[in-house]
Amino acid sequence: MADSFRQAYPGGDARPRRVEGTREQRDGAPGAAVIAPEIAFLVDEGIDPGLLLEATTAAARCGVDADAALLGEALVAEEAYYRALARRLGVPYFHSDLAIADDVDAERAVASGVAPLAANGAGLRVILAPRGAMTRWLLFAATARPLQKSFAISSPQRLSALVRAKAGARVAEAASRGLERRDRALCARGGLSYGQIVIATVLAGAGLAFARVDPSLPIVAFSVVLWLVFAAAIVVRNLAVAASTGGNRPPPPPADAELPVYSVVAALYRETAMVRPLVAALDALDYPKAKLDIKLVVERRDIETLAAIVALRLPARYEVIVAPPGAPSTKPRALNVALPALRGELVVVYDAEDRPDPDQLRLAAAAFAADRGLDCLQARLVIDNPSDSWLSAMFAIEYAALFDLLDPGLAALGLPLPLGGSSNHFRARTLRRVGGWDAWNVTEDADLGVRLARERARVGALASDTREEAPSDLASWFRQRTRWQKGWMQTLIVHSREPARVLRALGPTRALAAVALIGGSVLGGLFGPALAGEALWHAVRGDLAKESLWSVAGDVAIYTLMALGLMTVLAPAVAASRRRGLAASAAAFASLPLYYALISAASWAALIDLAIRPFHWAKTEHGRSRAAVARALRGRPHARELSQANSSLRGASTLLQPGLLNAAPERSLSPPPRRPSWARRELG
Repeated sequence: MADSFRQAYPGGDARPRRVEGTREQRDGAPGAAVIAPEIAFLVDEGIDPGLLLEATTAAARCGVDADAALLGEALVAEEAYYRALARRLGVPYFHSDLAIADDVDAERAVASGVAPLAANGAGLRVILAPRGAMTRWLLFAATARPLQKSFAISSPQRLSALVRAKAGARVAEAASRGLERRDRALCARGGLSYGQIVIATVLAGAGLAFARVDPSLPIVAFSVVLWLVFAAAIVVRNLAVAASTGGNRPPPPPADAELPVYSVVAALYRETAMVRPLVAALDALDYPKAKLDIKLVVERRDIETLAAIVALRLPARYEVIVAPPGAPSTKPRALNVALPALRGELVVVYDAEDRPDPDQLRLAAAAFAADRGLDCLQARLVIDNPSDSWLSAMFAIEYAALFDLLDPGLAALGLPLPLGGSSNHFRARTLRRVGGWDAWNVTEDADLGVRLARERARVGALASDTREEAPSDLASWFRQRTRWQKGWMQTLIVHSREPARVLRALGPTRALAAVALIGGSVLGGLFGPALAGEALWHAVRGDLAKESLWSVAGDVAIYTLMALGLMTVLAPAVAASRRRGLAASAAAFASLPLYYALISAASWAALIDLAIRPFHWAKTEHGRSRAAVARALRGRPHARELSQANSSLRGASTLLQPGLLNAAPERSLSPPPRRPSWARRELG
C-alpha cells in the first residue's frame, strides 16, 4: 500500500493524505478519510497508512495533534519519526559535530522546542524539535521551495537532554537555590535565623533567672505552653474529623478532547527493582496516552536504575531526566530539575512504589475543571501491606485516619493542609508561582502545603487511592520516621522566622491551625509521651485533696486534655480502619501508645540529626514487602537486557553527562511494534 501512495502523491507536499475505502465507510458514507499532514509524510517512509489513519482519528477524538497520538501510543519511535522528518525537509538531523550555544536559556528552549547552536562550519544557527503546528508549517514551507539549511532537526527529548547538559550548572543551581533566591526566608537551608536565635537566647536566660527564684517555674511555664499547643491541636483535629463526614458528588469527568495534558513526575534513586512495576502502574492510568507527559528523574550516579529504565525501551510519552550532580541530594531537588521541562497544565507527583487508581488523573482533571479556584489536590495514600508486620499495620491505621478523615476535613475547612509526599496534584502555574519545592527540606511535602496556604492557594482532597508500601521492619521504619520528623522541624523553623508576615498571609484562624498542626507534630513527638507519663504518674501518686484549688484545677484540665487527646487519636483510627476494612484488633489499638513512643524516639533522633546533618536524606528502601517483591519478580527485566543496557551506559561517556540519557542510540530506546490501547479498543 505504501508503494501506491508514493505513486499517487510523489514529492514532499504537506497536504493531508486521503485513504479510499477505509473503515470510515462502514457507516455507508462515501468519500475518503484524511491522514493529518504532520504524519502523512510517513507513508513515503513505508508506514502503513491504515495505522496513520487510526492515529489521526484518535488525535481528533482526544483533541491533540496527530504526531502526539502517534508517538504517545508508541506506534513510531520518537527518534525514528524526527529523523524521517529531517529527511523530508531536506535538513540535517542533529549530530555530534554540533553543539548547543553556551548562553542557552534551558527553560525557554525546552518549552519552545528551539535552541541556538554554537558556531559551526555548516552554517546552522538553531536546532528545532517541532511538534504539531510547527511541524505542519515546516512541511508546508518545504512544498513551496527547498528550505534553507540554517537549522537542524532533533527529537524533543534529545533537545531537552542536550540543553540540560549544556546548562547543567545553571540547572543544578536553579534546582537547589531557586526558592532561596526568590525568598531566603522560605528556604530551610539557612537554619535558625538571627531573630530566632536571639529569642531562644532570651527565653533561655529568662528561664535560668526564674529558676534561681523557684526551680519549678521554668518547667511549669514550659508545660503550660506545651499543653496549650496540644489543646489547639486537639481542637483542630476534632473539627477536621467532624468536617470530613460530609462529601460532595464528584463532577463528571471531561471528554478526552477536553482533558488537559497531564505531567507525571517520579524521582527515582536506587529503585532498580521498582522501575518496571512503576511503569506498569503508570501505563494502567486511564488517560489519553497522547496527553501524558511522564518524567522519570534519576541521579547521574545511579547507573543501575538508569539501566533498568533503558532496558524497558519506553515510548515517547516517557522522558528520562538525569539530574546533574549537586547538593543537596534530595527528592525535592530532583523534582525541581524536572519542573522547567513539564509540559502539562496539571502535574502529579508519584513515588517509585506507588500504584494509583487507574481513574485518578481523570478524577483530578474533573475536579480542577469544575473549580477554577482549586490549586492543588491531595489523593488518599493507602498502605497495601498492613499484614506484613505490627509496624506496617500501625502505619496503615495511621494513614487511614490521616488521608481518609483528617486531610479531607482540613480541606473542607479551608485550613492549611500539610501534603503527603506522593499523589499531590497541582496546577502547573501554581506550582511555579510558589517556587516549586524546597530542595533543602527533607519533608518537602509538608513545607509546600504551608507555602501554598501562605500564597492563598486552595488545596482540596481527592477521593482516589494510591497504594504504596510501608516499612515493615524497625530499622527501615525508624530511618523514614526520623527523616519525616526532621523535616517537620525544618518546616517549623522556616515558617516561624517571620511571625507577623505569616499572620498577615494566613489570618489569625489559619495561622493558629498551622501552629497547632506543625507545632503539635514536633512538640508532641518530642514531649508528648513524657508529659502524658508524668501526668499519669502524678495521678497515681498524688493526692488531690492535699493540693491547692489552683493545682486541682490544673490537674483536672490536664487529665481532661489527656482524655480528649486519647479520643482524638483513637476515634478517627477506629472509624477509618472500619471504613477501610482493616483487620485491626482491640490489641492493635491498645498498642498505639507504644507506636507513638517509637515516634517520640524518632523525634529525638531527628533533633540530633538536624544538628549534625540537617539536609541528609535517609533513603527509604522500597520493594521489601511480600506483595512488592512478587511484583518486582514478575516484572524484572531479563538479565541479558539489563546487562546490555548497563554495559551501554557505562561504555558511552556521553550518556553519563547530565541529562543525556535520552540521546542514547535509537535501537536502545525504540519500543517494539504494537497496537495502541485506543486501537485495541476500537478494533476489538
